[in-house]
Amino acid sequence: MFTGRKIVLEKPSKEDAYYFQKWFLDKEFRHWYDSYLSVSLDMIEDEISRMKDITDPSASRVDFVVKNKRNGEIIGIASIKEIDRQNGHAEIALGIADEQNRRAGFGVDLMIVLADILFYHFGFEKCYTKVNDNNRLGLKSAMSFGFTAEGKLRNHTFIDGQYIDQWILGMTKEEYEALTIVPKWKARA
Repeated sequence: MFTGRKIVLEKPSKEDAYYFQKWFLDKEFRHWYDSYLSVSLDMIEDEISRMKDITDPSASRVDFVVKNKRNGEIIGIASIKEIDRQNGHAEIALGIADEQNRRAGFGVDLMIVLADILFYHFGFEKCYTKVNDNNRLGLKSAMSFGFTAEGKLRNHTFIDGQYIDQWILGMTKEEYEALTIVPKWKARA
């Protein structure tokens, strides 16, 4: 379990499958979180049962359920994927389920906790995220947090009957440690 100021990350359990299915069927949520695995409840439960723990050195992907620290309510999902121990980097993906929670500071807290895991738990040099071009709020949020646009994959994802560009945004450990928001945010805990 990992905790931030406002959120708690835990390994998903079979009981979480209902929430995941509900969110993965929501078109708007999929604009935010492009890392969903299935929409079948049975398949999600099976995937949860096979998920690796963060302590497993063979894990190339680790998934978390995101809970509101104050009341324990499940509010989202997060993933660390494409874990590359040899080169010291991984991709992060996060999704907060409803719009009200997306604008309540949970995303910033979640980003800080995920970056802390990558930079201090794994000891990696870099993290990156992918954001679809039609997710303007996600793109703006990632860039204002401190990610740098490293490239755009043109016509990379097929959404709502059209091809969408996808941005690759990266951040090094040095850049993360230079962010003014991180120590200020952690000091409020």
